[in-house]
Amino acid sequence: MSQSERGSALVMAIFVLALLTSMGAALLFVTENEMKMGKVDLRAKTVFYLSEAGLEDARETLRVINLAGASDALRNSFDDELTSAAGPNGTIDCDPATLRPLFDSAGDPIGFTGYGDDAPLKGVTAFGSGRYVAFLTNDAVDGRSNRTDSNDRVVITAIAAQAQYASEKVQAIVERTGFPALPATITMIGPTANFDGGNSNAKKYTGNDCAGGIPGLTVPVVGVIGAASEASAEAGVKKPSTYTSGGFTGLDTVTNVSGSIDPSWTSCADLHDLARKVRASAAVVGDPSTANSDLGTTATPKIVYIEGDYTVGGGWNGGGLLWVTGTLTFNGNASWTGGIFTVGKGNFQRTGGGNGAILGANFIANIAGPDGVLWTSDDCSGADGLLGNSDDGAAVATYNNDGGGTGDTGYCSTAISSIQQEFPFEIVGFRQR
Repeated sequence: MSQSERGSALVMAIFVLALLTSMGAALLFVTENEMKMGKVDLRAKTVFYLSEAGLEDARETLRVINLAGASDALRNSFDDELTSAAGPNGTIDCDPATLRPLFDSAGDPIGFTGYGDDAPLKGVTAFGSGRYVAFLTNDAVDGRSNRTDSNDRVVITAIAAQAQYASEKVQAIVERTGFPALPATITMIGPTANFDGGNSNAKKYTGNDCAGGIPGLTVPVVGVIGAASEASAEAGVKKPSTYTSGGFTGLDTVTNVSGSIDPSWTSCADLHDLARKVRASAAVVGDPSTANSDLGTTATPKIVYIEGDYTVGGGWNGGGLLWVTGTLTFNGNASWTGGIFTVGKGNFQRTGGGNGAILGANFIANIAGPDGVLWTSDDCSGADGLLGNSDDGAAVATYNNDGGGTGDTGYCSTAISSIQQEFPFEIVGFRQR
């Protein structure tokens, strides 16, 4: 190789070395940059999830505060919660647009500002390496700073902060939800109501609202769908003198409510959705082996969802919402205050002597199809195209009260209202600010 060729090779080697060095440096830069971006993205996601946690914490706090209201009027609106949120000056100052975190010189959160003297719905709470706080304001329809709630909707704003000046803010419109009004003391859905009120003179059935309820309110004792179902249910009124509703007695307390009932009560799809909602909100999700002691009481009502058959034993004084997808059997000495939903197989039985009282409302629907099991492929199949079949091929809701004793059954609007208040407030609008 000549001298000139060796010189050219050296130049080429230096060039290649420089090129590889440049590529290595570029790759190192890209990798480092991606790592930094990944950390920023992770920090942004973490603080977003932290703000969501604050929102959920505040939503449950609002439910608990509202439920603790001293009267139905306070529990049925957000007026007192908005008044509390306004703070000492009586004005809701919190403006989500100006609400922001405060950081020290190292970029660590030390507090929040932009809410005047408002009382936080959820005070500053440490969670992991960050903090969150949440505030209550009215919705846009009523006006953010208005302390009067006209539509059962309010806004929760949660803000979270973490190290390195990271922060995130989320808002949700929440509203009170439950279910539509129940039209009767005992509501039975389907073209044929299999009703047997029993032969005991001591039993009492009433559609008059309970003490402390709505003055003058009366509902049918038995509400059914269609004339045929009404005739079928009337055949089960064996002691007419024990049935009262306002000025009506006996067979006149059995009513075809198809013209007044909320359509969601006669929609299998809607009943399926309500079952999912109850199961998701339940304090207890159980099966036939679930102990009665796990149920709610009148002092501490619960939402309880039972998959399959279930028996409430004698002497149990329960309260809240009880949803059973199979056959529900009540001992004659057992009591309940609230709502009983036998929806699935749609079979309610009350057996044995005793003086237990059921106050609130009882709703029965067979949507489980020919196999009698909810959540299978034949749900909602039936001759009427809506509700499920019983084993004999007819869509039937069954109520059988053949036990002795008093076993009173009555309507109670306050008991129904109280179980609706057990449901979490529903988020109907959400945004990240």
